[in-house]
Amino acid sequence: MTRLGKTSIIAGTANLLLFLLTGVMPYDQQQLHYFNLAEAQEAIEEEAEEEEVEVEDEEEEEEEEGACIDYDSTENTIVINCDGSFLDVVQAINDDPEILEDLGNGEYLLNANLEVADDVSFEMNSDEDDLQYLKIAGANGIIVNGRIEISGIIITSWDTEANSPIFQTITGSVPRAFINLRGSEGGFVHDSEIAYLGYQEFGRRGFDLFGDGPSHDLEIRGSKFHNMWFAFYSRGAYNIVVDGNEYYDNIKYALDPHSGTHDMNITNNWLHHNPIGAICSDRCYNILIEGNLVEHNTDHGIFLSRNMYDSIVRDNHVSNTPSGITVSESPNNQIYHNTIEGATRSGIRLFNPELPDDGVTEGNLVYNNVISSSDDGISAARSHDNILESNTFSDIESSEYRLSGGSSIIIRGQHFDNALIGQEGSATENVVEIVDSGIIEVIEGESDGEEESEGELHNTKSEPYRRTLSDGDSITVKSSSS
Repeated sequence: MTRLGKTSIIAGTANLLLFLLTGVMPYDQQQLHYFNLAEAQEAIEEEAEEEEVEVEDEEEEEEEEGACIDYDSTENTIVINCDGSFLDVVQAINDDPEILEDLGNGEYLLNANLEVADDVSFEMNSDEDDLQYLKIAGANGIIVNGRIEISGIIITSWDTEANSPIFQTITGSVPRAFINLRGSEGGFVHDSEIAYLGYQEFGRRGFDLFGDGPSHDLEIRGSKFHNMWFAFYSRGAYNIVVDGNEYYDNIKYALDPHSGTHDMNITNNWLHHNPIGAICSDRCYNILIEGNLVEHNTDHGIFLSRNMYDSIVRDNHVSNTPSGITVSESPNNQIYHNTIEGATRSGIRLFNPELPDDGVTEGNLVYNNVISSSDDGISAARSHDNILESNTFSDIESSEYRLSGGSSIIIRGQHFDNALIGQEGSATENVVEIVDSGIIEVIEGESDGEEESEGELHNTKSEPYRRTLSDGDSITVKSSSS
């Protein structure tokens, strides 16, 4: 029986009692009982009104709960307005294959966008949601304003006609699925595989932290990212951890923290067969790049670009790439304890373009690195006042140090073993300063190391040795026990 029905019965009973009493009681008693019963009836009616309001409130709450997960047909978007999981989406959509199709065995085909509202936490979990593989058709994507937690699943684009992921061109011209974090408020990606996402459009480049404020407090661990347009891109993001993942076969970039991203740790990842392993560009700072295996990338292993500053690159193993670690237009970073081998150009390159406009490469400290089997050990092009200390070279094809474009370097605390310091053939004047490196012997030109040297001795502890190189000049330096 409804509350309204109960209230009607009570009110009717009160009226009946009032009628009966008026027939048997004296007038004054009738009046007294009349007023008492009238007050009782008024109280009952007030209670009934309150109950009606409560019922209306409950109905409104039920309507709001029904809209917790809603489908906007005009935008073809499933909107998550309250904390929930992928299983909640499945139940709300109720197996409408035009929106979300259950393919069996934990596989689902998403034919719409899925958007997580601000201040909302959304889970996609292989254990609790029975979700193993989410295939996203067309150019739909996952848009996160709040918090997302992805664990133990595969997410790819999907071509329903070819029954395969959507492959991308070298120019990123094919629209396909994406993950876009728009000022996202935390979350993680754990033990998952994210692949075949992204194309050349802001916010849809792959795993893209772009739009509506900076995303923050995100953790990516133990996952694979491959065949992406951008496997990671961020603008202004902070408190980001990228640890223990594998990034490979990505088209444009593997890891690209960008545009003011800061306080980010890129650690213990395997970055291979990408154009660039990791590039931080455009006013990034407080970035730690540590303990990564970076190999077989076609342009650069690790790239500090466009006014990246106050950051650390250490304990990485970089191999088989044209440039192992490149610093361009970026000051005041530390690069140390890295192992670099098989660089076809330079193990470490300190570089400025002809017209730097985002910053300058100066004041960087490069020390205790081991560089082997490379063309040049450390090169400097149009860069100044970077300090190179206690680096180790072996099997260098061309020169341990190479300068060009009017560069200057400071070599400090260095043991020299017939190290060649050369200048790329041009009329520019390049300056080498050697300090705090004991007694050195300087030989003009290149020495084969077999004949008895007849160079000049210099005590760099008592006075720095300075030399200007131009027009293809070179010197060979070795440490002396004299």
